[in-house]
Amino acid sequence: MEIIAIERKAFEQLLQEMQLLTARVETLARKCEDRKRRKWIDGDEVCELLRLSPRSLQELRSKHRIGYVQIGRKFYYRPEEVELVLRQSGKYIINK
Repeated sequence: MEIIAIERKAFEQLLQEMQLLTARVETLARKCEDRKRRKWIDGDEVCELLRLSPRSLQELRSKHRIGYVQIGRKFYYRPEEVELVLRQSGKYIINK
């Protein structure tokens, strides 16, 4: 068995760095888990929920009032973004 001796200050710094690294890894793991759980809504469903035409939804995108991702020619929206638009309009409430 080999024994390695280091100063107390160096050991405490090592422990502090390990705790910081552990916290960062846990944060990243939570973010990845959140992304896996997220369900994206397509444009047709958003139009139905918001009672908008596709052109009106395009207007919201153009004015940066709703976040989205585009894959190919299709747009997808996070439920949180749709709910935010609903709250801002004050007209409709999402039933969960």
